[in-house]
Amino acid sequence: MQPGAPVDLVADPAESAVRVAVIELFAARIAGASPCDLAQRFDVDVDLTVRGGVGEPPWTAGGSGRAGVAEHFARLREAVDLEQFDLVTIRAAGHRAVVTGTVRGTVRATGLGVAGAFVLDVAVDAHGLITRYLLLDDGWAARGAG
Repeated sequence: MQPGAPVDLVADPAESAVRVAVIELFAARIAGASPCDLAQRFDVDVDLTVRGGVGEPPWTAGGSGRAGVAEHFARLREAVDLEQFDLVTIRAAGHRAVVTGTVRGTVRATGLGVAGAFVLDVAVDAHGLITRYLLLDDGWAARGAG
């Protein structure tokens, strides 16, 4: 490339689609969208896997399809009062992204506060629907009572 030559920056539409899908999913979750509404953002045959740490809390069960997605978000909503959720990094290439973030909340059944980091491996199809959702968290370290 010649110094001073114009740079042709072309955004990868697939990369943009996966970023948009992730950001919109979590924005809807935080805004209080229902589990069924959240599930509509996923492909009907989505591969959903959620893994946690010690004790495998109820929201960590995997599932398949939109019904599994709705069940995951319903269990999570029933079990934890979300206090803070931050997306830290989204690294996308093509139709796939790796997302890192942190979360903090209170387990309703115990009043125990939990906090931790997570990594999400997500993929979208050409229509922007999520086809892969592999969430790994660090077990949400206890931070004391509510």
